[in-house]
Amino acid sequence: MNPAHLHLMFNHVPVIGVPLVAALLAWALFRGSREIYRAALGASVILAALTYPVFLTGEPAEDRVEDTSWASEKLIHQHEERAEAALIAVLLTGAIAGLGLWQSRGGRGPSRGLGGITLAGLALSAGLLGWTALLGGPIRHEEIRAGTSASAPAEASHDDDD
Repeated sequence: MNPAHLHLMFNHVPVIGVPLVAALLAWALFRGSREIYRAALGASVILAALTYPVFLTGEPAEDRVEDTSWASEKLIHQHEERAEAALIAVLLTGAIAGLGLWQSRGGRGPSRGLGGITLAGLALSAGLLGWTALLGGPIRHEEIRAGTSASAPAEASHDDDD
């Protein structure tokens, strides 16, 4: 297993996890459930911790593929720039969630303010992670690159009516 494989394997965790945790937190805030609120905040902190290794495997993955014939330096750079923004958003959201988790200790109820800020951070993070993933796919998959004919069906070379 190499860094590119690890990066491709683990990058799905935040991309899928953040929107799911956002939905869980929204449900907790809607219901006013302290237990679900704390679970969602805890999951936000865990996702922030898991997102950092995904980012760290990106550079070694780039080193592994940058000299291949199919790699596009432009696509890799765009993906990397979005990944940096997504990482910052996820880490800040995780820190805010950690603060909310700390404030809700000892039987205290959920803070709607911190919950709302965390939810907004999760929504922003989900958008940035989705954008990062959208830019990451075409690095290796020409069939989804805009402007290529790789995804177009093959034209028939003869007329079947003759």
